[in-house]
Amino acid sequence: MMPTLPVMQHLSRKMGALLLAQRTFTTSGAAASTKWFAHVQMAPRDPILGVTENFLADKNPDKMNLGVGAYRDDSGKPIVLESVRKAESRVAGSQFMEYLPIGGNKEFVIQSVKLAYGADSPVVKNDQIAAVQSLSGTGSCRLFAEFQRRFLPHTTVYIPVPTWSNHHNIWRDAGVAQKTYRYYKPETRGLDFEGLMEDIQAAPNGSVFLLHGDYHASAVTAQWW
Repeated sequence: MMPTLPVMQHLSRKMGALLLAQRTFTTSGAAASTKWFAHVQMAPRDPILGVTENFLADKNPDKMNLGVGAYRDDSGKPIVLESVRKAESRVAGSQFMEYLPIGGNKEFVIQSVKLAYGADSPVVKNDQIAAVQSLSGTGSCRLFAEFQRRFLPHTTVYIPVPTWSNHHNIWRDAGVAQKTYRYYKPETRGLDFEGLMEDIQAAPNGSVFLLHGDYHASAVTAQWW
């Protein structure tokens, strides 16, 4: 049975009142949210990411962006290495799309450790490395900072100079004491091996050192081995 006209008019008024109430609630909720977060200050700009912002604003047709470590062609377009495409094709469709264990993909972790340290490294052969899969470098730092706070209390993390600015924030927010150590020597544009070793030797036993695998590796010489 179809509702009569008076009933439909009544329902229409009810729906209109309901929609009005929803709009009022949404508006008031947005105003309340603005008040709740009014005390939150804008984080300082990242100096490295700021290079990209300056690059985008620059009108020079011959500009080059050196702020982000990524391959580009002569037109400034991203380049994906052929080796990456081949690896992508080999992996695509070969795995089930299920949740990974809390430590990540075990085989991926094992192969990553071998790639980083070398399959013949004594620390790899003697199973002296603990590793888990995480989300990006920032995620790795955040995960370990929390681990250090919880399981290695009263220890200090040593962060290289220079480093990404968010690294200091991550350990600060985790409540972990931090200091810096030397590794880059501007005069030679290379590894400050003497300063690095002095800082390592001066650090108390049990201290944690943050190493950038991709950047520090470029400064590695026979002195490390």
